[in-house]
Amino acid sequence: MKEAGAVVGRRAEDLVARTKGVARRVRRLGRRVLPAWFAAERPAGPPDPGGAGRRRAERLAEALGVVREIEQREAALPRTAEPQEFLTLDRAVRRPTADPALQSMLPAPLRGHWDPERSTVGAVRARVAADVIVLAKFDLGTEVKLRAAYGGQRRTVAVQPVRPNGTCGITNAVRSHEIVDRYAPGLMPELLGHGELSSGLRYLVERWVDGDPLTTRLRMAEHLPQIIEGLSRVHLGYGVHARRASEIWHTGFREQWQEVRAAGLVAEEAGAHVADLLAADKRLRLSWSHGDLVASNVLGTDDGVVVIDWEHAMERPVMHDAAKLHLFAADKDPLLDLLLDEWGDPKAAEGYTAAEELAVVHARFLSRAPVRMAELAGHRRQGVYARQVARQAALLADTLQRVA
Repeated sequence: MKEAGAVVGRRAEDLVARTKGVARRVRRLGRRVLPAWFAAERPAGPPDPGGAGRRRAERLAEALGVVREIEQREAALPRTAEPQEFLTLDRAVRRPTADPALQSMLPAPLRGHWDPERSTVGAVRARVAADVIVLAKFDLGTEVKLRAAYGGQRRTVAVQPVRPNGTCGITNAVRSHEIVDRYAPGLMPELLGHGELSSGLRYLVERWVDGDPLTTRLRMAEHLPQIIEGLSRVHLGYGVHARRASEIWHTGFREQWQEVRAAGLVAEEAGAHVADLLAADKRLRLSWSHGDLVASNVLGTDDGVVVIDWEHAMERPVMHDAAKLHLFAADKDPLLDLLLDEWGDPKAAEGYTAAEELAVVHARFLSRAPVRMAELAGHRRQGVYARQVARQAALLADTLQRVA
């Protein structure tokens, strides 16, 4: 199996090397008038002919304005009438003496680089009580997407716009609170407030969780039984029903899978097996799903685990979260046994077995690989993604070995 995984990995890297062109998303930012309560001091440094620094300063000013507006609306948040001192770096704003516990809010590359004497660090004053504000990694739209935190009050705020298709991560998270708080209390942070601003931006206020992300595979392995047990309670409370694969993924899945096979991203035997499963078009079980169950979204605390960032939550195949756990776990075989035992025994007539469900979901993840690799060609993350594709292909092969 290791040899097969290595072959798949080489094929994935070869595909990346052959693919040309990078799909780019370009955001359009008009000139904005900075609010009167915000005064920016441009940091000393080399000239910025492209205006990127000015645009980022405007975006951070907009973020500070959004957070101030939320503070004025939400009783759960502190507020201030006096301008406060902040430092700026890239897509983040923080108080000079912010609580060290909030360090995890900052993107890893920005931690430890906040010396005010550095040319990349700026200074601003704003009537905002938050300690840290960070623009989202994919803050690409015309409206800001951000997170903020308050050390002394142990609060966090998430802000997102409504997507073009009418969905919103904040709405997904609020719906998740309604479900999870009822059936698996403690699995999510405490909800303190939520609402919508006049601009249409939606926000969520939660209690800060004192815990550490399970960013190592060994730490994740220690807490897997608690994660699976908590999500099982969500499935039981929300309910489980079944739909055929073609009803869940309306178009293109089978064709996309043929592209995966043609690109050589999976072994021929595994590729043919999945094609047969898709052709059978059986039923998969669905329930409420977190949607992005990676290690950084699970915090270990003194009382167990807390799962954060439910912005991608919705009704999905039960094995969607299982596939994510399977991908990032350290000990694959014991976890696979645990997942199939805990989330197995499908009840639906004409349904896939639990192992088949998991295999189909792994295949679904892989079906996006050819397009995603084309998007990442030439990007610094293309190698990382190619290795992830190889791991997922190997996990698919392992799972198919459990199919009766």
